[in-house]
Amino acid sequence: MKRTGEIALTIIGGCINILGLLLGVRLKTIDYAAFKSQLQAAGAEQNLSSKDINQIINYAQTAGSVITVFTIIILVLTGVGLFLLLRTKRAKTAGTLILIAGVLSLPELLVPGILLIIAGIMALVRKPKVEFTE
Repeated sequence: MKRTGEIALTIIGGCINILGLLLGVRLKTIDYAAFKSQLQAAGAEQNLSSKDINQIINYAQTAGSVITVFTIIILVLTGVGLFLLLRTKRAKTAGTLILIAGVLSLPELLVPGILLIIAGIMALVRKPKVEFTE
């Protein structure tokens, strides 16, 4: 049975999650000294205290770590599910892994989460046509 729809949705969702990984890595590797000076310059107009600026920087570092870790887990689950769909014909296992990846991806990035959930449900629900021979 051809599973072109599931494979295409899984690949698109995985590619968008790679962009999320780049976002997480970028938040992790930002130059926080320059970022802090920019926030202080902008904060002078908006009355931001140094405590507020430090909280923003800590939030950015934490968000970068969380996004990076979750995206790596999502990409591993998506890759294994895609491999199972392409190489072995284990659609139920692949659909479950892709569905789990989609649910994990929803809080991080909405669009790939929805695409992966649709692909996972399609892999679980679709069955091959039964041919009768006489």
